[in-house]
Amino acid sequence: MANTSRSDIEFLQQFEPDVFWEKHGRKVIAIAVAALAVGAAVFLWQRHGIQEEENAALRLASARDAATLQGIIQDYPGKNVAADAMMRLGDVYYREGKYDEAAAVYQKFLAEYPRHPLVQSGRFGLAAVQEAKGNFHAARDQYLQLATADRGGYLFLAAGMGAARCAESLGQTKEARQMYEELFAAAQGSLWQSECARRWRVLSRDLPPEPVQPAPTQPAPSQLPVAPVPSPAGN
Repeated sequence: MANTSRSDIEFLQQFEPDVFWEKHGRKVIAIAVAALAVGAAVFLWQRHGIQEEENAALRLASARDAATLQGIIQDYPGKNVAADAMMRLGDVYYREGKYDEAAAVYQKFLAEYPRHPLVQSGRFGLAAVQEAKGNFHAARDQYLQLATADRGGYLFLAAGMGAARCAESLGQTKEARQMYEELFAAAQGSLWQSECARRWRVLSRDLPPEPVQPAPTQPAPSQLPVAPVPSPAGN
């Protein structure tokens, strides 16, 4: 340790800054400039990315037509803002009655963003397109698949109602009535509750009186997947 300290002291005594700077000054400056350039480039790149995301979000928030949404999708491929714009574009086409275009957009969304949080909404859009085009068998099956996959989720009631509507349109009055009855229990406190009750009453009037049958030993099979029903407060 003493030898090392003595050698360090001797080196410092012999070190001449002017000579060192004359020999290596340009290299030191070049390295410092390069480091500053890299740091500045990283900062500007990050700043540009943040600014770009902010601009994209503003464009999406103000988008009201298909052309604007298509521009966002083209300008930000693979970005979350493009995925959100794609879903909104499908909805715009659907509201305008352009069902084939809406279906194509929903399918593209599902293919390009298979892990996006709105994947189930994209599938719901495809089912809604089938229903709007009068393909009630296909729509009912897709709604039922969604209700099963999203049991207790935000799309369960909407998908269940869609399946019941399609059953009505197919003349499956008894099945539709049972779906509304099952949905009514899961829709407590939601906007769907009154609609379930209304459709159930309408279909009950349309059904012919059933002959008296012996009490079944087992309950009739459910038409819909069972969603969890909230327990009363305090239980």
